[in-house]
Order: sequence, then structure tokens, then C-alpha cells
Amino acid sequence: MKAEKILDRISGLLSQHGIPEKQLTPITNGASGAFVFDVAGKYIAKYAQQTARDAKVYPMFVTEYDFYRKCSSKGYEFIPKVVFQTATQDELIIVLQKYTPIHYGEWDDGLIHRAMRLCARINAIDTGDFAPSAQSEGSYGDDYDSYPLSTSYANWCLLQQKFPVDIDASSLEAMYKAFAQIRLEAEALAIPKTLCHGDFHPGNFLREGDNLLICDWQTVRFNRGIGDVSFFINRGTDMGITINRQQTIEAYHDSIHAFTSEKIEMRDLNQYVAAADFYVSFKFWAEHLQSSDKSRVLDIYNSMVASYKSLIR
Repeated sequence: MKAEKILDRISGLLSQHGIPEKQLTPITNGASGAFVFDVAGKYIAKYAQQTARDAKVYPMFVTEYDFYRKCSSKGYEFIPKVVFQTATQDELIIVLQKYTPIHYGEWDDGLIHRAMRLCARINAIDTGDFAPSAQSEGSYGDDYDSYPLSTSYANWCLLQQKFPVDIDASSLEAMYKAFAQIRLEAEALAIPKTLCHGDFHPGNFLREGDNLLICDWQTVRFNRGIGDVSFFINRGTDMGITINRQQTIEAYHDSIHAFTSEKIEMRDLNQYVAAADFYVSFKFWAEHLQSSDKSRVLDIYNSMVASYKSLIR
């Protein structure tokens, strides 16, 4: 369907529910598989279609749709209010109340601590309520499993040739050989699987007065909550936010115990975060760093090496 017809379709759906459809401002369009609009400065409308091009993406929006539907009677204070939502076999629309975004410069230790408390709050939800909504169980590496490890290693070797003084070839080889074992050891840690957001990073947080919310629930799943913490740290740092890794993990540790009484060892949480950082850095980053400057490359490389060394002690 062409863009103008999409706009007409969204306007029609909004009009049916008494929402002023004349003031639609695109926020994102198509790249994520959904059309997202600001509606009159009061609402956010997300529209998605089942198409051949987005066949793998559309089910994620169905997951989000189903999650919001099941949350409608729960009164969770951290989930955006759904004004209305409707779906057919091949299209859906979700209209949410609009909230204030949190700019990267606002993130300080206090706000990060509150985000960790929110992560633990989500992890404490009874998973039985959302069994059909959450995606199948996964690990921190799900998004990169289809990407060959040998290709990642080859990309790191290209960077090593570019910066031979700063990137050690023998270290890269050792990390490549240890990769599978590190992942196995991380997956064996005594950390329970819970309901997780799946895209838990600073850019998805909103506020309403003193209340903290999080949006974009397309990847809600059963997983280890510390994986969301690791993702928050890595993505937040990449966004330029100063995040004290150890303090952040400790804040999550204390919060998950407060909400669930679970006694998870700090040692296990630290090991999982280090393994996740190593996994994503080795498997994913090298491809995207090929045209980056030396400082950017070494930031990722040195963090990866530090995580690796902490795991093999």
C-alpha cells in the first residue's frame, strides 16, 4: 500500500474513534515495519501491515499488540496508556497517550538507578499472565545467532590490520577460540528467566511527572533480566551516557531482591554482563566499525578485551 493510502487508512481508523486525524506528524516511517505518527501532539499512533517485505517483522508488532491488550486490566504504571487498539488478520493500529521523552543529557546516577528498579519490577511480573504474548525463550545472542562467527572474526582481523599496534592478533584468535565456551558458561549461570522487555535502552524511556515508563514492547520475551541490564549499559554508553557498570548491576541486584526475594549472586550477574558485552562486541561490532575512526574502534575493542579477561581469570 502506498504512503498516501496508509495515511488515509490511519486517518480513517482514528476518526472512527473520535481522535482528531488531521494533525498527523510522521515520527518514523517504514524502516521498522511500522508507521508511527504524532497525533495532534496528544497521542502516538503505530500502524503495521502484514506484507511480504515485512513478513518477519509484523509478528513482533502482533506481540506488542497482544501484550498491551493483556495489560489493559493490570494497571501497570510503567506501561504507556493505550487509548485504543484494533487489529485484523493483516493490519493493526495501537494509539497510545503521548508522554515526555527523556533526553540523553538527563540520565544521571539517580535516573539510572530508577531504570534498574523498573527493570526488576518488570522481571517480577507473573509470567503466566503473558505466556502467549512473550516471544519464545532466548539469550542475549538471539539477534546475532544467524551471523557467522567466522565472518565476525574476519572483520576483526581487518581492523587489526588497520590498527596493528593497538589491536593484538593473538588476542583476537584466543577470543575466537574461546567464544563458544564463554557463551555456554554464561547460559549455565544460576539466574532465573523472567518476563523481560527485550529492548531495554535509554531511548525507550518516557516520563509523566515523576513516573517512569518504557515503550516499544515488540520484543517482550522470557529471558534473564540481567540481559536487559547489559543491553541498557551497552546502548546507553554508546549513546554517550556515562554509566557506572558496577553500580548499575548492584542497583539491579538490590532491586530484584526487593521485588522477588530472589538471592542471585553478584558474581553471576557480573559474569553474565561481561559475557554479553563480549558476545555482542565480538560478533556484531566489527562489521559496523570498518569505516570508524581509531578512537571509536578502540573503545569497543578495549571494552571487549576487558570483558574477556574478566571471564577467563
